[in-house]
Amino acid sequence: MEEVKRFVYAHYDEHLKDRFYASDLAKDLQLPAEESKTVSGEVDWETAYFIRHRPANNVADFPEIPPATREMLDAYIGQMVSLAELLAECMSLNLGLDGGLVRDTFTPPFVGTKVAMYPACPRPDLVWGLRAHTDAGGIILLLQDDVVGGLEFFRGDREWVPVGPTKGSRIFVNIGDQLEVMSGGAYRSVLHRVAAVAEGRRLSVATFYNPGADAVVAPAATARQPAAQLYPGPYRFGDYLDYYQGTKFADKAARFQAVKELFGSRIPHD
Repeated sequence: MEEVKRFVYAHYDEHLKDRFYASDLAKDLQLPAEESKTVSGEVDWETAYFIRHRPANNVADFPEIPPATREMLDAYIGQMVSLAELLAECMSLNLGLDGGLVRDTFTPPFVGTKVAMYPACPRPDLVWGLRAHTDAGGIILLLQDDVVGGLEFFRGDREWVPVGPTKGSRIFVNIGDQLEVMSGGAYRSVLHRVAAVAEGRRLSVATFYNPGADAVVAPAATARQPAAQLYPGPYRFGDYLDYYQGTKFADKAARFQAVKELFGSRIPHD
């Protein structure tokens, strides 16, 4: 984990920092408030890239990452996949289901990592580091900064709770929309956001253990109590993901209902 963080910091300093602060958004936020054209709530103050690992690997798209670092990242991802599979088994068993249900539904899983940096922002009152949303997929394993905070999650329907910086090599587990659907709402995908900060920079390495594009997702048979009927399915995860791209920052319940109406009839029920 420490090697991953050292790589992310060094890669940002060498390849991303100057480019980010030369962007139109960064230039605009450094203007006097009356001259800024940035509209609050419509942009994110982050610089990020996405590395796909499984089933196909796109690390070759990043020639600046040397072979030794690629090997280190592969080892880290292997550990993350093992952890995600263990968590998937525990979640399945905790619902009274077959331990392999989540893993088998996701097979072959899509595994990818979003590497993000949230630099110091001249106008943290005007933008979010990342706007509030739930994640589309399954299990998300987050390695975050141990000095600078900013991550917040919404607890119930009451309040935003900060997840402060932590030491000691902790991995935070986030649940995506597909596990909420499969569990019939027993597990809930977590609404979360990142606040922009005036000082420091926040690192975020989020590894996604998601269903494959052709995976068929639906509430599990034993989860089909009245609450489970509110959820869509069966549907292809690829179809859900396509719809999610345009509704990421919108209401989750509305997205579930739209997917139910749009895609629910394409795949026959058992």
